[in-house]
Amino acid sequence: MQFVIRCFFSFVFLSFISCNFHYFALANESNQTAVDLDKITGDKIRFHLIRVEETSKANLYNSPGLEFELAKSKLFKLSRTSKLNLTYTTQTGTDSAGISAVLFLLTLGIFPSFVETHSNVTFTLMDREDKKIIRDYTYPIQGRRIVSWLTIPFYIVLPIFSDSVDGGSNFETSNVSLRMLVEKFESDLAKDCLENPELLETLRNKGNESIDL
Repeated sequence: MQFVIRCFFSFVFLSFISCNFHYFALANESNQTAVDLDKITGDKIRFHLIRVEETSKANLYNSPGLEFELAKSKLFKLSRTSKLNLTYTTQTGTDSAGISAVLFLLTLGIFPSFVETHSNVTFTLMDREDKKIIRDYTYPIQGRRIVSWLTIPFYIVLPIFSDSVDGGSNFETSNVSLRMLVEKFESDLAKDCLENPELLETLRNKGNESIDL
């Protein structure tokens, strides 16, 4: 029993001091050319963000970093008083490290421990007063976390060449996953607005209206 306890605490200790390497991929992502946001002239779309948390703990796809990524957008603007709601929801599943966790422990963090995550992320634009959904977009996203001392060169070098990876000591959250999701949502909504100017007008009008708090 004492051996099991020691192994558990050793695993936890090594997990915290080892380096994490994350890779993310949006499922069914097409090779469509990104929409030029400069084509959408005029005011930004203002909305009140509602972030629905799965648990009290932040995760790779639902953390306060979402607000930071949305605030950088050329298309959106956060506003507590807007009559346009943007609800952000996630459903996340995690596959355990399994045998790789045991090998990780036995090799003192050299053999990589693999953990896979999969989530469905939904952005829902809704009228704040009548609760009518204007648009909603759902994105399946998958991630793989590799924990090992050997990942140090990869998480330092690969982010220079790829926008889908990051790494470091923090394994619970990632700005890369949130940036990918926000950019995809931004691009898809911009495409719909360019194809349907009435949608853009509706979103702007509703966003510019204020609600009493």
